Amino acid sequence: MSQQNDDRTNWRLTGPKALPEKLPPPTVWPAALSFGVTLLAFGVLTSPLMCVTGLIVFLFAAAGWIEDLRNDQL
Repeated sequence: MSQQNDDRTNWRLTGPKALPEKLPPPTVWPAALSFGVTLLAFGVLTSPLMCVTGLIVFLFAAAGWIEDLRNDQL
């Protein structure tokens, strides 16, 4: 009986054991998206060609990141 009370007391103090979380695999898309935003902002200040390049990189990276998120849900 004493052992059973000790187990209950320990469970109340420590709580239930947490399950390990599943981390998503590393991806390059957030860095590519920020690079596209940087190019886009720099292009607004300098030249339209840089602005278009930044927009293309931004759209490509956003599509890649969304695709990764959609595949991770399956």
